[in-house]
Amino acid sequence: MQRYLLWGSLSVVVNIAMFYLFNSIFGVEYQISNLLAWVFSVQTAFWVDKLLVFKHASDHPFRDMGKFYGTRVFTYILEAVILYVGISLLSFHPTITKVIGHGLAVIGNYFFSKWFIFNNKAHTKA
Repeated sequence: MQRYLLWGSLSVVVNIAMFYLFNSIFGVEYQISNLLAWVFSVQTAFWVDKLLVFKHASDHPFRDMGKFYGTRVFTYILEAVILYVGISLLSFHPTITKVIGHGLAVIGNYFFSKWFIFNNKAHTKA
């Protein structure tokens, strides 16, 4: 978990920075900014988690990537709902709402990665 927090902070920085860049600097609508930030950060997170956090050896990296993206879709939807409620319904600041939503998503992502994607149980020969 310590490696996840240390290295996972890189994908969090990518996510929040990309959201801020698209939404606040370029004026892109917040849900589209969130989707773009998600794509950049999930790709960063996959390689960081695979190589540095869970040190997962596999003969099927693209299958692992598919599972990784699949679980991230669930937490992306959770985050999108939080953004909608926080920004559209409650008129909270977009970047602050993003930080809160992404924080909850990170917690879910850790458990999905640990239990379903990088668990190192007979993944090398399938």
